[in-house]
Amino acid sequence: MRVLSCTLLLIVVAALKFASPQTGHETEGPTTRSRWEYKAHRLDARQCSSEQEVAALLNATGQQGWELVSYERLASPLPQEADGTLLIKNAATGPGRANNPQTADSLEGKITMKLADAQPSPCRLLFKRQAPPADKP
Repeated sequence: MRVLSCTLLLIVVAALKFASPQTGHETEGPTTRSRWEYKAHRLDARQCSSEQEVAALLNATGQQGWELVSYERLASPLPQEADGTLLIKNAATGPGRANNPQTADSLEGKITMKLADAQPSPCRLLFKRQAPPADKP
């Protein structure tokens, strides 16, 4: 019985020792957050359309430690000019069609337009890399 009680006492002491947090001898320093720096490259429409130029830029920035985060095709500007015609005529589609002569209570029409050709759009590439550690005084 004595052996059993000593064994139980040792198990309880060991459980309490391992369950309680260690205090006094902490060797870990404060946690540091990673710092990042970013770089954006804007390419014109001709450069964005050339796989060779985009690959050359990616390779050059990658060799400097930069990592591609995003690629965005920028919106094309809307054409400034358009040719077309707009034909509108009176229409009696509602209660006005019962009148004699009919009265126009709505319009119906047709529009035909031709916009200038859309131009290719530029693009933007965003890169990041881990910033060098800040010097501590």
